[in-house]
Parts: sequence; structure tokens; C-alpha cells
Amino acid sequence: MDTNQALAAFSTLSQKTRLRVFRLLVEYGPAGSPVGKLSTSLQIPHNTLSFHLSHMSHAGLVLSRREGRSVIYSANFEFF
Repeated sequence: MDTNQALAAFSTLSQKTRLRVFRLLVEYGPAGSPVGKLSTSLQIPHNTLSFHLSHMSHAGLVLSRREGRSVIYSANFEFF
């Protein structure tokens, strides 16, 4: 990991909601979780959660994939 990647990751995780989301994704492991389940578990509205997941994705901290109509997010364990 280079310095710029580390700075982006730390900057992204310095926000309380994003840190909560990331910690939960780490608990779910590589399988990840659908956005709806994350939203319900953390009691965060879908649009707010999408905003935070977008920031985390741009920083390389999370990965997303489609399964049918659902978007599954997982922590990017290869980032570290």
C-alpha cells in the first residue's frame, strides 16, 4: 500500500458512520452483506448508506457485486 492509498483509507474511516459500516462488513467476512441488511442492522437510511459506501468504494476499502437484484458489499480484505 502506498502513502496516498493509506491516506485515503484513513480519511474515509475517520468518519464515524463509515467506520461502523466497515467494522460490520469485516464481521460479515468475504461473503459480505446486501445493502438492505446493512441499512437495517446499522439503522442508517438507504440513501445515506449508499453515500458512505460510495466513498468507501472509491478509497478501495469495500467491494460490491450484483446477485440478482441485490448489491452485495464486502470489505476488501486484499487492500491491507
